Amino acid sequence: MILSKEVYYATDEEIIQLTPDHYQALTDLINLVQPGYFKIKTARLGRYYGIFRNQQLIAVTGERMQMNNYTEVSGVVVHPDHTRKGYASQLVVHTKRMILLEGKTPYLHVAETNVNAVNLYLKMGFETRRKISFWNIVTRN
Repeated sequence: MILSKEVYYATDEEIIQLTPDHYQALTDLINLVQPGYFKIKTARLGRYYGIFRNQQLIAVTGERMQMNNYTEVSGVVVHPDHTRKGYASQLVVHTKRMILLEGKTPYLHVAETNVNAVNLYLKMGFETRRKISFWNIVTRN
């Protein structure tokens, strides 16, 4: 999906840019929800932002693939105990604003089966650009 229009969305949570000191908590949270693809060095690919509660990272979003005119919004994850509170929305809004301030266009990948996320992104001004098939190829032992 690609941002086609800027849509205003209130952000009232304290959002902080994560540092290398946060990378283990970031990796643990993302892999709790979407196991396997996010490694500790992935956070070096761009800026990541988080929301904390009681010194625990409970929601994250960041940037991954970056090209001349585009930056990917990546790692949109909320801890299962803290969903449905608007944290993902606020983090995506914050991240896309940071990308727009650089004069770049935000884009993201989302599984079409993740209907809640797709609907959220549509409300935020993203539109489907293209459908991509992904394959997971494994060897048999």
